[in-house]
Amino acid sequence: MNKTLYVKVKDLCKDTGLSEKYLTAITEKMGGGIADDSTDEGEIEKVANQIAELAKEGQAEATRWANKKKGNLKNEGGEDSGEPKPNEKNDEPNPNDERLKKLEDELAALKAEKQKGARKDAITASMEKHKIPAYLRDRLAKSISDEEDIEAAVSGFKSDLITNGLPTERQEGSKAASEKQIEEAAGSLLNSITAK
Repeated sequence: MNKTLYVKVKDLCKDTGLSEKYLTAITEKMGGGIADDSTDEGEIEKVANQIAELAKEGQAEATRWANKKKGNLKNEGGEDSGEPKPNEKNDEPNPNDERLKKLEDELAALKAEKQKGARKDAITASMEKHKIPAYLRDRLAKSISDEEDIEAAVSGFKSDLITNGLPTERQEGSKAASEKQIEEAAGSLLNSITAK
């Protein structure tokens, strides 16, 4: 292969994006009539232009073929221009669009479920921290909105419980014990009265 010919072909095709391997192969095939040591500038220039034109045509055809495979529209003459016309839509539904939309919806649902679970865990931890009675936790947790600060809401519940005098678990236990003692004392008194 004539090195001067190859350099000219490469220079003429530098903006095409064609690989050096392709340019070498096409130059070897088409430039075979020019001797490796030839210095005939006119003949080298002529063959280099032919090779470059053929390479560019081959690239254009490959581009048209690839675009046709992608479902691009044809122009009025029936030839594929490689690009869709403006203001025309491809009426064929793309099955991947539907699958992609479905996967995006599923992903969004999973993210929402994960966030909901994490928020529920944070509410439970905060109620445990503030020692909110267990029998009130579920009902109070439902009243905390998604935008509301968890710590502030639970702290407010605790303040309301203290202010309104609702019993805590410890107070419930002592109250139950005193009622039991009263019942036992009443029973003993009744037994002592009826035994006589």
